[in-house]
Amino acid sequence: MYERILIPTDGSTGTAHVAMQAIDLAEQYGSTLHVLNVVDTDVGSMLSDIQETAEELEQQGQRAVERVETMAEIHGVDAETDVVQGDPADQILEYADEIDADAIVAGTHGRSGVKRQLIGSVAERLVRHANCPVMTIRLPEDDVTVEDDEHARKLAQEAIEGENYDATITGVDHQVSVWVIDADTEDGSLVVYLDPVTQRTSIVERN
Repeated sequence: MYERILIPTDGSTGTAHVAMQAIDLAEQYGSTLHVLNVVDTDVGSMLSDIQETAEELEQQGQRAVERVETMAEIHGVDAETDVVQGDPADQILEYADEIDADAIVAGTHGRSGVKRQLIGSVAERLVRHANCPVMTIRLPEDDVTVEDDEHARKLAQEAIEGENYDATITGVDHQVSVWVIDADTEDGSLVVYLDPVTQRTSIVERN
């Protein structure tokens, strides 16, 4: 149903949530994720307090798409990235047609101030003019995608089972930049480290 999912990203705070929605959809349907950043040099020139060259904007765009690509790889989803220049809405719509996208997953706003208003209008134009379904996600004020202790426990349990451990989770601790989940096995114990943004897990054995 959804072979090709397009996710436009500007790297704003909160866009990890958009990425996770797109990744979840791609996991369900075995889709390829197409990650696009549009360098809008006109927006950069409107902001008198930020002197960004086209090259700097492109570098920012490259970092933005690579971040989503990394998140997709962590979850076993194929991703392709591209950075283009032009009017964001026009370029996203054109790109969606070029790749024959089956869906677009987009945030409803991006950066603060003028940029936020402009990117909000981009989402509206996508909904009005795209030739495929558009899923819009209202962005939160941070990039944390692990919602609470219960969500962290669920993700840790999936990671433990995926590594074929027979273990019981005994504790969940939310530290500054990582979730730490303890689990007991018959022969010892495990510690699962969970990234709160990308949901990457790392399991360490303790005997």
